[in-house]
Amino acid sequence: MLPELARNAVAVTLLGRKVADPSAFGVVAEQIAWGSDESPPVPAAASEVARVLEALRPDVVLLSNVFDIAVLRAVRAARRVIARIHDHRMFCPTGDRVYPQFRAICSQRMGTACLVNAVAHGCVAGVHPATVRRLRAREELRDAVREFDVITVGSEFMARSCANNGIDPQRIAVIPPPIDPRGLEPVSAPLPAERRILFAGRIVPDKGLRSLVRALAKIPAPLRPALDVAGTPNAESAAAVALADRLGVAITMLGRLSVAQMNAALDRVRAVAVPSLWPEPFGMVGIEAQARGRPAVAYAAGGIPEWVGNAGIAVPVGDEKALAAAIGQVIDDECWHAFAVAAREQAMTYTPETYVAKLLPLCF
Repeated sequence: MLPELARNAVAVTLLGRKVADPSAFGVVAEQIAWGSDESPPVPAAASEVARVLEALRPDVVLLSNVFDIAVLRAVRAARRVIARIHDHRMFCPTGDRVYPQFRAICSQRMGTACLVNAVAHGCVAGVHPATVRRLRAREELRDAVREFDVITVGSEFMARSCANNGIDPQRIAVIPPPIDPRGLEPVSAPLPAERRILFAGRIVPDKGLRSLVRALAKIPAPLRPALDVAGTPNAESAAAVALADRLGVAITMLGRLSVAQMNAALDRVRAVAVPSLWPEPFGMVGIEAQARGRPAVAYAAGGIPEWVGNAGIAVPVGDEKALAAAIGQVIDDECWHAFAVAAREQAMTYTPETYVAKLLPLCF
């Protein structure tokens, strides 16, 4: 976003909880070690933020994933505050809106229901004072965010989640996230000769890698695509590899990839798979694949159906037979080109330019 803001004559000062190299951003940047979503607030950090705001007197403060209640309260003194809510942590004590005992998706409003679910489903820390403490801390964050001037989210799904948790719908703006410009370089997007699909992201149970493997196993062997997996190897990836070996699914672990490596990995496959079993707030890997002219097959969880559009197929969450059929259709030689063209066209609506064009009218 920063280069695009500069092109629009917006002067930016960046405050970050972690800023590895302040000079790399091309703006004034300062590291202030406020608290994370898992740690207590840091009053000294809030005082430092207040000092910077008093010195700068900015027209607007843009917040992104700040979970220190002391900092949020300090920022409220600014003329205008816009908070970006990326995920469920503001409205869910466990952070993922998934019941831990049976991995079903929770759609309830944060509050008393969380205490009931702690007893019934073992949410948070179960029947333990830590559950109450976590819930109260998250309610404080939610109440602080309610006071801000505008809340931006990436999907209509997240907008509904915000409204369900007491944020005025009139102050919620849906602005899908931008794609890294390095992924938007022109591509010829030829049909890869090899039948391959890609899974990319955190390799945790709720991302559904093993569900994807089982779906691939339902495709007849002569038509079954190979599976590439981009992500940091761990116990879950090892379990997926073992399952793939048992079911006869060809799988290649690519490890953690840079932006350039990820683009190359996307160019080698016919489609990307997003088999999330939790309510994805958005799903960046899908639009990153679209930017390379690669359609998506996915479970219709959370905000995923909003970006799949005509550039892929979304099926009911957990329906592995339907996912297998969708994979077969999307990568089919005759169908693929139409999906690929739609994917590239749709990706061009997620540029930094379009993002900033929607953001700036909210700021001034």
